[in-house]
Amino acid sequence: MHSAAKLRLEDLSSKQQALTDQLDPKRESKFLDFYVRLIPRVLNAERCSVFILDSANNKVWLKAGTALRERGIEVPVENSIVGEVIRSGKPAITSDLHSRDGVHKTVDTTTGFVTREVICVPIRSPDGSKVTGAIQVLNRKGGDRFTEDDQSFLEEVGEHFQSIVESIYVGQEAVGMTRSAVATASRATFLAIMAIFASVFAITTIQIYGSMQPWFMDKPASHQYMPPDRIIEGKPNSR
Repeated sequence: MHSAAKLRLEDLSSKQQALTDQLDPKRESKFLDFYVRLIPRVLNAERCSVFILDSANNKVWLKAGTALRERGIEVPVENSIVGEVIRSGKPAITSDLHSRDGVHKTVDTTTGFVTREVICVPIRSPDGSKVTGAIQVLNRKGGDRFTEDDQSFLEEVGEHFQSIVESIYVGQEAVGMTRSAVATASRATFLAIMAIFASVFAITTIQIYGSMQPWFMDKPASHQYMPPDRIIEGKPNSR
C-alpha cells in the first residue's frame, strides 16, 4: 500500500472510531427508521428515504426508506434527482414526475410505486465541508404541493442526521480503500511471481538448450543438446 493511501486509511479509521465511540450502529438504524416513519406524517406525504453517497462508485444508495430494505435502491449520481441534490448541495422540489422520464421511472418499475412529486435536501458532514447524503420525501397527499416551509423542516432534520450519515459515509470509504489496497497487493504479488517464473524459465532454457532460443525454433549450428537428467546430475553430455 502506498504511504499516502495508508495515511488516508488510518485517518478514515480514526474518524470512524471517533464517530463509533459516540454512536451505536443499532441505535443509528432505529433513529433513522423512526424519522422515516415520522416525516411522512408531519409533511402529509407518502414516503421518505435517507440516501448515502458512494463517491468511489459515483452512486447513491438507500440506507432507510418507507417499505424498502437497506440498499433496496441504488441510483447513479448523474441524471437522478437525489444525485443532483447531493452533487450540487442544493435542495430541490420537483413536480409532475409521473409524466417525465428519468431514473425515478426505473426505480418506480422496481418498487411498484408511482412518483409524482419529490422534495429532497442534502445532508452535510458535521463540519459542513461536503455532502454525504440526502433526505427525500415523495408525493404530498391531498393534491397539495411541497413548500419552502417543508424544505426548511427537512433541512433542520438533516442537521440531526449529520453525525450518523458521516459515520456510514466514512465507514464505506475506509472499506473501499482497504479492498483497493488488497487488490493492488494481489496484482503486485502476481507480477512478482511471474517475474520469478520468467527468471527460472530463462536460466533453465539456457542450461538445456545453450541459449535463450526457444525449443520450437531451429537450434543454432553450434548448439549442443544436454538432457535435463544430466543437467540435474551434473554430468556432461556423453552423446
